[in-house]
Amino acid sequence: MDPFAEMPAARSIARSTAFGFAALVAALTCIGLLLTSTSPAAGTRRWDASVSDWLADDRSDTFVRIAEAFSKMADTKSILGIMALVTIVLAILRQWRAMLLVPLAMLIEISTFLSVNYLVGRPRPDVSKVGPIPGTYSFPSGHVAATVVCWFGPALLLYAFGHFDLARLVSAVGALVTVMTGWGRVYLGMHHTLDVVMGLAMGIAALTISARSTRMQLDSCQPVTVPETVSV
Repeated sequence: MDPFAEMPAARSIARSTAFGFAALVAALTCIGLLLTSTSPAAGTRRWDASVSDWLADDRSDTFVRIAEAFSKMADTKSILGIMALVTIVLAILRQWRAMLLVPLAMLIEISTFLSVNYLVGRPRPDVSKVGPIPGTYSFPSGHVAATVVCWFGPALLLYAFGHFDLARLVSAVGALVTVMTGWGRVYLGMHHTLDVVMGLAMGIAALTISARSTRMQLDSCQPVTVPETVSV
């Protein structure tokens, strides 16, 4: 069964996406402002800063290299490369409607990141930084959100088309890469821990909005089986 058989018209997709985007921006902005600007969250901010201080004080050359490697995996070139690969594979398989899922989720993620990042304006951790510092603010982590979209988006497609084992494998690798990317961004002094957590939530939400907007069907998925050979 085609999981995108009930894909709505472009206007309906745009309307659903816009509504989800607005709700996500509002939710993350409220969380960000509460975290950075209110007295009740002062203790949380101190804890967040203490984690960054602890990691920065105990840096080693080996772990810096590991953190840089995973951080680069979430850079723009790497993310675009993964998206291009997914798009090419789907084009070869003539799954034209399925090609919309990951790019739409990435569009939602980028738009949400830029909006929330500007509205909240949280400074990056007050520790020494390793590597080039982006011109954006700290909240939320765009690297983590993009990693979630680019790994779990293909995993979701694999699951939708019945490739359950491969979907689990991609999900497991994606989970490892996401965790290590989040750790790496904090370790290098680019983000607070809660920026990473909210980046994770943003990536999951972007994928969810994209799947709902395209009416992706998962409840009737069937596993792909290899036909048995007939002996003569």
